[in-house]
Amino acid sequence: MTMRQEERRARTRRQLLDAARAAFAERGFDGGSLDAIAATAGLSKGAVYAHFPTKLDLYLAVIDEVLSEARQRVDAVAAAIRQEERPDAAARQYLRAAGHAAVHAALLMDAWTTATRQVEVRELLDAYLLERQAALAAAAVDAGLRPDEALALAEMTGLLIDADVLHSRHAGVVESARSSHGA
Repeated sequence: MTMRQEERRARTRRQLLDAARAAFAERGFDGGSLDAIAATAGLSKGAVYAHFPTKLDLYLAVIDEVLSEARQRVDAVAAAIRQEERPDAAARQYLRAAGHAAVHAALLMDAWTTATRQVEVRELLDAYLLERQAALAAAAVDAGLRPDEALALAEMTGLLIDADVLHSRHAGVVESARSSHGA
């Protein structure tokens, strides 16, 4: 494959991922249709299948990107823990880090829901949650906590992150409903 073909292929893949990201953020895994994703990307459904054999493969690629972003967001939380911020203040750094918090929250919440039915999504999410726990606990140890205290703080901070994401997602849904009803 020539460099030009590789560049076109990468560009097409990126267009599909961007369109899928928007569709899954708005309608979730179940509601995001491949026809709509292809149309939004300005491509054929065949182009979707050339890059992603199934809708689940496309979804997994989107969620893999979301979880990569989540790891970067956890770095901001870990930095706050190292500066000995309270767990709630540290957890709030998660959605403040690196833009598009509403889309990130929507996709993450959908991943939680989809993980109950799709083992591949559950495996990605479980691996991320273990990494998050380890990163937050390491930051707490760096801040001077004993290992047992660090694990407890990491668990509490993780739960606060999840609650903040859920709250953000709920607020986004409420705001979207108000906007669409002219309230």
